[in-house]
Formats: sequence, C-alpha cells, structure tokens
Amino acid sequence: MKKHTAYLLALLICMSAMSACGSDTSTESDNTTTPETSAEEIAAPETEYSRENHPDTLPELDFQGTDMIVHVRGESDNQKEIYMEEMTGDPVYDAVYERNQMVEERLNVSLGIVVGGAWDQYDQTIGEIRASIAAADGAYDAISGWSARIPSLSLEGLFLDLNIIPHLDLEQPWWNQSVTEELQIAEKLHFATGDIVISHLKPMSVYAFNQKIAADTGIENLYTVVNEHRWTIDYVNTLVADQYVDLNGDGARDAEDRYGLICSSVNDADGYMQGFRVSMVSRDANDLPVLEIDAERMSTIVDKVYNLMWANAGCYATTDDSTDMKAFASNHSLFVTTRIGDVMWQLADMESDYGLLPYPLLDESQSEYGTRVQDSMNLLCIPIDAQNTELSGAVLEALAAQSYRTVTPSFFDIALKNRYSRDEETAQMMDLIKDSVLINFESLYNESIGYPWTVLRSLMPQKSNNFASYWAGCENGIKTRLEEAVRLIQEQK
Repeated sequence: MKKHTAYLLALLICMSAMSACGSDTSTESDNTTTPETSAEEIAAPETEYSRENHPDTLPELDFQGTDMIVHVRGESDNQKEIYMEEMTGDPVYDAVYERNQMVEERLNVSLGIVVGGAWDQYDQTIGEIRASIAAADGAYDAISGWSARIPSLSLEGLFLDLNIIPHLDLEQPWWNQSVTEELQIAEKLHFATGDIVISHLKPMSVYAFNQKIAADTGIENLYTVVNEHRWTIDYVNTLVADQYVDLNGDGARDAEDRYGLICSSVNDADGYMQGFRVSMVSRDANDLPVLEIDAERMSTIVDKVYNLMWANAGCYATTDDSTDMKAFASNHSLFVTTRIGDVMWQLADMESDYGLLPYPLLDESQSEYGTRVQDSMNLLCIPIDAQNTELSGAVLEALAAQSYRTVTPSFFDIALKNRYSRDEETAQMMDLIKDSVLINFESLYNESIGYPWTVLRSLMPQKSNNFASYWAGCENGIKTRLEEAVRLIQEQK
C-alpha cells in the first residue's frame, strides 16, 4: 500500500509539473491517451474493526472527578452489571470492574450507584424515583430500570429524549437497534439498552436439547435443521410427539416419565411471540404507533402453541412459571424451553451433553428467527432533573462501548460459548440466537398499554386456544390505552 501510494503521489507531481510547463498532449500519437484515475480507485480501503478495537466517537473529555450516579435495581446481578467494588475472580464481573476503571480514568469521573428495590418491591421503587425527580434534587445522572415497569414513567414526562443527549451515539453496535428504532415516539426516545448491561443477554429465550437422547433416538443434526431453515413449530411438534415414554410404568403421565418437551405455559409461552416475530403495532402517516394485528396469523399462532403444549402427549407443560430443569438435566426430556441465565447456573453440571437452539419459526416462509429477551432486562434512561447531560451521555456511551469490547466477550464467548456450551456448533448457534434478538414497542410498553403482548401467557395456562374471544374482550381497551400513551409522549416538550 505504501509503494502504491508513493507511486500515485509521484504521478500526480509529474502531471502537475507538465501542466505548469504548458505541456500539450495533442502532439502525441493518436494511439496515446492519458489515463484517468477515479477517486474510488485511489481512495484507501475502509478500515475493518474487530470487536476488541472498535472505536467510539467520544472526544477527549475531562469531568474533573465528578460523580456519575446510576440508580440500579436491588438484585445483586443488576447492581454488579453497573458497578463492582473490586475484582472477585469471576471473569464476567472482573470485566465489568476493569471496564469501569478504564472509563473513570478516561473521562476523569467517579462512578457510583444508588440501589433501589428488587423486582418484588419495584412498584415502591417507581414511587421513589418519581418523588426524586419531582423534587428536582438531581440525585441520579442515569437510571438502569426494570424493563417491565420503568416505561410507565416515560408517560409522565420524567425522562429526557436520548436523541439529543450529548455524546450518545445510538447507531453504534453496542446499542440494541430494535429498541432505538421501535421506541421512537413523536421523534423522542426515552430508553436504550445493549452491551452496557448483562441483563440484555441473560434473559434470551432458547430451546435446550439433550444430545444423548437425540443420538439414541436417531434424530438428525438439529443444527443443520436450523441452518437449513427447517426448524419450525410443526417440525418441533412432530419430534416431541415421538418422545414420550412411561419410564416408571404406572400408566400415568407424570414428572418421572420421559418427554419430548418440558416447559412452562407462562414464561416459556412468551418466547413464541418474538420467535414468530409477531407485530401488533404499526405506524401511521405521522410515524406514530397504532394498534394493528394480523388476526388470522395470530389465531394460527395460538392454535400451534396450544397443540404443542396441550394436545401433544410428548409435552409436559406446567400452568405456572416453573420449568423442571432438573428433569431435563437427568435425561427426562429431549427439549426444555428456558433462558440463557438458567442454562448457565442449572445445566453447568449436566452429565449428558446439551445443545442450544433458537425458538422455532412459525413456518418456512418466515424470513428470520426471533429471540425474546424476557422483561427482566434493564433499560437505560436519563431523568429530566439530571444535572449534567454531557456527563450522563459521555459516561453511558463509554460504558456501552467498552462493554461491547470486553464485557460481552467475557460473558458470551467465555462464560457461554466455552465454559457452559459443549461444542463448537452450539457456540455458533449462540451467535445466531443473539443476532435474532427482537425487542419491540408493544413488548416493552406492554403493561402501560393494556397487556397486548401477553396473549399466549394469558391463554395457555387456561388451556385455551380461543383467540377470537380473548381478543374481542380486550382489543378496544388496548387500543384506547395505546392512543393515550402516544398522546402523553407526543405532548411532551
């Protein structure tokens, strides 16, 4: 490249000299032409960055030791994904500690947290956050809030528009793009998430499968099925039906038998909504969210999930949030539907090898897989009484960028793809699962707009597939609440 550049420079100098001396190329032979070099031909190739050295757009900044305070949820993991006091030997949280040290040194800030309530006390925490902002005491420079509850406060005008926060570059790969696109309302964006929080990764919904049972029963390579786009709910339904065995010989279907699938009809049912890439909200001429569903497709979805959970003898579904991971780990099921966090701590000691797969497609016409991130994840926002938005934006951007470079690889590559997964194909499947994450407007604002996203978790525990009746009873209420939510945000300054 250096030689090529030097040659081009020499050529340009010679051409300039010829021009200055009044050279007349018209006296040259008719067969001689002056080559023209386009800008594209002489331009240097674009630099390709790896994850580890991907640059951010932050300028040199010095906040002179200012405190940066983030409000976090009360659970230990939610605190540690933002702040670690010291190294502990855990590769993921040590990466968080080192990330914070680098950001503090780079920006000359001091990072700290205020701890709120855990999930079962978060309604009280919502009240405390509301009171703090109303008092304009500037207690928090940013909030890492529970995604199931924190969106309600944005309807009250308590958060700043992230689009105008200095130094936030929401088009960078460390910010989840489905959030930054789906949550734009009236050109305002109140939340962001991504590599900055591990809770963006732990709640990813997956199918785990027992490789021993798959091999013993002659099942084809399921990774190949996924890669060939044949991994559909109908395919799953057929596999599951063939797996039931009355292991204890008592003639009754119970937890001691072997199944094709063990699942919860509540939490695990939610995963099919993103898995099938359901959309319940479209945009009007003013780019504002409006309720619009494909009732026929939704009815088909309800029927297929119902048939898998309740009409298939090979499925053992519970009517609550519990999923029997121990039964799966002890070779009592081919599949279990769960989340990455549960895989990490409940299957780490499983003797039989297991693999991980995305939730299935509705059918082969569906263009891509979809992955649900359960609403236990955290969303980042900035309260309207934040004292220094330049500080808030710069620190969040720096934390997110450094998390992308070091924390996510520690969690995803080391903890999941190497420490907890058993083979290279599972590691590759984890990439597909993460790349398929879908976080849409109606799933995050679900509780604020009348619970449209909980169709399956409402119907499945009741062992009902009557979508038409269910939707007729709630559609108008959801539509009204959605319109009200949009109006409240639209009217904010």
